[in-house]
Amino acid sequence: DRLKSSLLSSVSHELRSPLAAIKASVSSLRSGEVDWNTEARADLLATVEEEIDHLNVLVGNLLDMSRIEAGALKPQKKPNMLAEIVGAVLARMRSQMQNHHLEVDVRDDLPLVRVDFVQMEQVFTNLLSNSLKYSPPGSTIQIIARQEGENSLLVRLTNQSLPVPEGDLERIFDKFYRINPSERVTGSGLGLSITKGIIEAHGGKIWAENLPDGLAFNFIIPL
Repeated sequence: DRLKSSLLSSVSHELRSPLAAIKASVSSLRSGEVDWNTEARADLLATVEEEIDHLNVLVGNLLDMSRIEAGALKPQKKPNMLAEIVGAVLARMRSQMQNHHLEVDVRDDLPLVRVDFVQMEQVFTNLLSNSLKYSPPGSTIQIIARQEGENSLLVRLTNQSLPVPEGDLERIFDKFYRINPSERVTGSGLGLSITKGIIEAHGGKIWAENLPDGLAFNFIIPL
């Protein structure tokens, strides 16, 4: 209960932080102390925009988690090219990944998969975001997709983060769970849990494993 309370407090802090930044920026703009034709005004407006985006992600995660727990996450499955889904995510996250090396091997000739395009985008976004947080700048993140037998597709995303204690490899997909709750890494602690919920809603499974030089997230989705 103490750990849960600490993690809920962390989520509450994550929600309050962007609100505080937005309020401070707007107050400065309304005070009349900032000339509207200066660079300071542009910086304050940029801060407002960035924090609203941050807040939108946090609220979206909380809503998605509530839908998963209520069994209300219903994928709108349609035939999609996995390469197109990955490409859309990478294009949107290009600026965030500029300090990491990215290797992608997701071929256009892979079989089509019946998935919810937006939800699968979120899967890759969450896994990449986690990898960017925990792997050092300059390290390599790799995405590989292969057909697994006749009926499924295997996706493997690897990074060069520190190894996870073996007992925590399954628990990292629990909501609010962090290996070290005091670590100074931002986020709601829901990304991997939501990812697992989406994969399972598609009839697949996801797991993590330590590698000699990092960590791998693996998931299988049926064809």
